[in-house]
Amino acid sequence: MESSDDELDERLEMLPTHSVAWMPNVHSQTKPFSRCCTTRRRSSLLLSAAGIFAIAYFFWPGIAWPHRPIVPPKDISSPIHDPLWSNRSVSVKEAFLHAYGGYEKYTTFPDDELQPVSNSGQRNFNGWGVTTVDSLDTMWLMGLRPEFDRAIAQIATLDFAMNHEDHAPFFETVIRYLGGLLSAYALSGEPILLARADELGSKLLPVFNSSSGLPHYAVNTETGKTADSSDRPGVMLLAEIASCQLEYKYLSHLTGKENYFSKAENVVNLMRDNQLANGMWDTKWDVHSGKQINNHVGVAAWADSAYEYVFKQYLLSNKSETKLKDMFLKATSGVIRNLLFLSPRRHLLYISDLNNGVLTRKFEHLGCFFPGLLALAASTVDFPESERQLYMWAAEGLAHSCWIMYADQDSGLGPELARMDMWPGDWRKGRWIDHVEEWQRAGRPGGKPPGVKDLAPPVKAGEKKDYFLEVGTYLSRPETLESMFVMWRTTRDVKWRNHGWSIWEAIEKRTRTSSGYASVHNVDQSDPYKIDSMPSYFLSETIKYAYLLAIDEDVWPVDKFVFNTEAHPLPIFNWRDWEKRRFSIV
Repeated sequence: MESSDDELDERLEMLPTHSVAWMPNVHSQTKPFSRCCTTRRRSSLLLSAAGIFAIAYFFWPGIAWPHRPIVPPKDISSPIHDPLWSNRSVSVKEAFLHAYGGYEKYTTFPDDELQPVSNSGQRNFNGWGVTTVDSLDTMWLMGLRPEFDRAIAQIATLDFAMNHEDHAPFFETVIRYLGGLLSAYALSGEPILLARADELGSKLLPVFNSSSGLPHYAVNTETGKTADSSDRPGVMLLAEIASCQLEYKYLSHLTGKENYFSKAENVVNLMRDNQLANGMWDTKWDVHSGKQINNHVGVAAWADSAYEYVFKQYLLSNKSETKLKDMFLKATSGVIRNLLFLSPRRHLLYISDLNNGVLTRKFEHLGCFFPGLLALAASTVDFPESERQLYMWAAEGLAHSCWIMYADQDSGLGPELARMDMWPGDWRKGRWIDHVEEWQRAGRPGGKPPGVKDLAPPVKAGEKKDYFLEVGTYLSRPETLESMFVMWRTTRDVKWRNHGWSIWEAIEKRTRTSSGYASVHNVDQSDPYKIDSMPSYFLSETIKYAYLLAIDEDVWPVDKFVFNTEAHPLPIFNWRDWEKRRFSIV
């Protein structure tokens, strides 16, 4: 749908500046979730109605009666008091309208993504309109009711069909489509969203038809035929096998369908039974044997969201699935002891990977979600103080280095991959935990360990960096903004909010096009080259985190919501007794 610049300005003036600008009227008789009848009835009819409700609730699990839209936070109608951040939130909202407006104007649904340089659409994620689905909860957050309603009407037409020779990549389809549908349903209560999520979840289930129960790379939603990745037949990445559990467990809870839970939980059990002595997991698995195969450990590419989902499943279940907490704590201890290193000159704390036990010194943008995950754990797990402090030190040092990777570049944008300098003589000299323990033996001078104390500023013009850019591309990624947001919310230290805003300003300045926002090459240059791509996660994650940084309300607090790896908020819930029995939840 086209909108002139004047119409866009008018829309923006009408929008409130606080977070959730509109919420459903739970008393309206016209809303699909308004089950309660307010008309006085005779007692016999009341008893009959109660009996029917009880039968439906206990014996018809496909009806999601108790799952009503989330009520607004108490302060949802209060204005933002700081006019600076109020104006910033409005500018981020305008950015979303610009990007999504370009998608609507220059693509034909169900095109997946906008190409913001050529002003054209492409069908590169199944041809089911991934940008529309991925953007739903961002629209809801910003109070964009017209855009949301148009999206619902389009989603109602989807049947998740595809040609028999095509296959839907399981990982991306789950986190973008299934996660987007489930989150938007949880927030809005629109029944078509749950219906589509249930349909899609069912069509994807044949992906688990391997001898081990691990998912294949992709599946055809019409025939159920599975496919491997073309460059690694029979091999799945850790992130690909372990990033469906949040979505499938929540879908199981909404529908009462045991197979959604059991397929996802089987992967969890395989991970528990094969957790390495160092607490981590290899990044490649044999889909047939269910075994790890490559002696490579890391938390960035190939692995990232697996570590995230182990912990967030625990939170999603309201901390009832305790084996997941145990798995996460063991894994995180391994990461902190083995994968955190200091650069030799500025003592930047970074997270890397080990290939056959040897440090690669890679510092990837994808790994910059990890400081946020550590801060989330420190704020939600009942740790001994010394353990909580270690998590927060690691989070602070890593988050600072992730921001530095932006602040160091002439464009203000962070690279996809940097290779850090090696310590003279032996790479093991940079292992962070060794420096921490040495600092503790010395009496803890300065109050914080190396990598956290005296955080290094960005380099000055002409000054040597601690790394070189191996891939100097910014792919519109959200991970650093995500950690800035989580650090701000958990510590209330305004520096994280300001760091996040400096990143958003660089995105706005360097990537905006006439129709949207583009990924860019050469971030070390002041005018990087624009790539003809606007990933759907830019609207689902990057813009969303910038907006959440700019508003004062904690719209989706950590004791009420868990974000999937595509930043789709899912409500924390309690497994019912019958679900625990039926699904064998311990």
